[in-house]
Amino acid sequence: MHRSAIVASLFAAGLWLLGTTGVAFAGADQGKKVFEAKKCINCHSLGDQKGPMAKLGGPLDGVGGKRDAAWLKAYLSDPKSKIDNAKMPKQKLADPDLSALVDYLSSLK
Repeated sequence: MHRSAIVASLFAAGLWLLGTTGVAFAGADQGKKVFEAKKCINCHSLGDQKGPMAKLGGPLDGVGGKRDAAWLKAYLSDPKSKIDNAKMPKQKLADPDLSALVDYLSSLK
């Protein structure tokens, strides 16, 4: 096998591994801190954690597999822009915090 074919095969294998294992979201750790600081769990459930008003906000398990980052960012900024009867208030966050929160929610698959 030629050297260029070996390199191409290794590159393809690396791409396949990235696709099958997923890529960590850059701001997910910071986003989890924003999630905790904003006390999002009060109105939502996540795994075995459940806030006192979890029925109001609903579960966030798997939200990253249901919605893309652009949708989540728009929803968090103005929930009624995406869901007419949304009960969630607009989240007033600095852009870095909003982006980090979206990264965290996107990682929940």
